[in-house]
Amino acid sequence: MNPHGGPRTRKCATTHVVPVAAETCQQAKQRPGQWAESGKTMDLTALWQHWEKSCHPRGSLVPPGTPGFSGALVRRIESDRGPLALRGWPIESLPQQRLEGLHQLLSHVSPQVPVSVPLPGLDGQTLVTFAGRLWQLEPWLPGRANFRELPSTERLSAAMHCLARFHERAATFSANGVHCEWFDRASGSSSPATHERRERVDRFSRTWSTLCEQARSRGQLGEAVERISILFPRAADRIQNELATATQQQFDLQPCLRDIWHDNLLFSGNAVSGLIDTSACRTENVATDLARLIGSLVGDDHDRWDEALEVYQQERPLSPGEQALVGVLDRSGVLLAGAVWLERIAHRSITEPISRSIEDRVSEVVRRLESLAEAS
Repeated sequence: MNPHGGPRTRKCATTHVVPVAAETCQQAKQRPGQWAESGKTMDLTALWQHWEKSCHPRGSLVPPGTPGFSGALVRRIESDRGPLALRGWPIESLPQQRLEGLHQLLSHVSPQVPVSVPLPGLDGQTLVTFAGRLWQLEPWLPGRANFRELPSTERLSAAMHCLARFHERAATFSANGVHCEWFDRASGSSSPATHERRERVDRFSRTWSTLCEQARSRGQLGEAVERISILFPRAADRIQNELATATQQQFDLQPCLRDIWHDNLLFSGNAVSGLIDTSACRTENVATDLARLIGSLVGDDHDRWDEALEVYQQERPLSPGEQALVGVLDRSGVLLAGAVWLERIAHRSITEPISRSIEDRVSEVVRRLESLAEAS
């Protein structure tokens, strides 16, 4: 879901917003600053008092259009400061200290990269506990996530330069105290993603037959379910071997986005106007971000891959090991994307009716998984 405009299709790590019925939106218009959802209205009067008056909404809270999967709730508001995004995190979703550290990191990188830095409240804090959630208020970034609609060499170059600048700036961030758990720097360490993905591939492999049966019984995206059920086992052993080798290698680690992909990259013309949905940010190797972003923008177009990596390295050179790791993480990401979508179907995480954006996303995953399986 794209809380800042444009189509969104996503993940495991994005915002979950329930569409608001027309009559409920009308209620919200009659009560500025109220949260309208599922036929109910939440009184946010006490919440708004944590920010100065220029941040208060002048009208209704407007939901983005497409649900995601993180559990966060997002609304756009119009204020005297301009458009803002109100985001409410379930307290159990991310530790408060991790979100606070993320806000400090975003403030650190913001002079070089277009990110949305949460606004401090009257008490100087960027998080407010209210109604069982942690709330933050941040500028609503301009632009649309529309690279696939308007792909170009100029836009791909802009994306790579932007990511390189984020990495360069984030590498100078000094996390304080407890925030080091998520936003530290390290040399000579293995990539956490390689260990995590190895465990996830193993878990999916052990339960694959049962998961496929559950997914088939749901009746959603039947053709895609059948293709994924066949393709995952064909590529899993190869990917496990690649990940096993990668876990033995040493890299430099730093704060990375970890979920920077097509729908989290906003464009205004040919310029990147925003990196959004940064909640997955954590200590990693930069190869994780490169694999995630380039794969989502150009798929299996090897020439465009080479072009993207060349542009990135104009600002931040990669070691030979990092270049190899990009490929391992891209391929393992494709494999796990198929498994995750199958799991979502099996566990009834996709609501009806299934949106066109989700159908397109799953179709792209299947296409890339077929290419991966053919090469295995």
